[in-house]
Amino acid sequence: MKTLMLLLILSALSFGQIITKEKRIEKDSTGKEIVREATVITEDITQRNNMITINPLKFFFFYNLSFYHSLNNSVALGFGLQTPTIKGIDGFGINTELRFYPKERSLRGFYIAPNFSYNVLEEVSIVSAGALLGWQWFPGDDFAIGLGIGLDYYFFGKEEGDLDYYNGTAPALRFDIGYAW
Repeated sequence: MKTLMLLLILSALSFGQIITKEKRIEKDSTGKEIVREATVITEDITQRNNMITINPLKFFFFYNLSFYHSLNNSVALGFGLQTPTIKGIDGFGINTELRFYPKERSLRGFYIAPNFSYNVLEEVSIVSAGALLGWQWFPGDDFAIGLGIGLDYYFFGKEEGDLDYYNGTAPALRFDIGYAW
């Protein structure tokens, strides 16, 4: 619960907009001073083509690192690696994600992302396919924050025995922090 509250507070404070209050004093043709006040809200539109992120929520189970590259204004492709953090469990994992940005601002704003992952933990291989709805923004220069929610379908396999009981859907929650350039 504390983590969820922290995520909500960070997301509320982290929008990459700049608010400027302007006050102008002008003189009309009679010499009378006229005060004009305005609030100008601007958004950082710096183009970023590459981004690396980690998902600290996954650190309970996996060390992880992902790389995203903007293919065009609407699409970004991502790849990730992970390895277990739990002592005594060996393995590795890879994942890929294709992000579609409907507003054509690749690596920024709302996205829809089908994804696929393959993990090997000890003798068990785990494959998942799913989809996320997410939001990516840059609250300070090249610092990246992302939130996502979705659903994954897991397929468990083992050479000996049967883990079909564990096959099925699970919710996916993502909180990413990273660097973009």
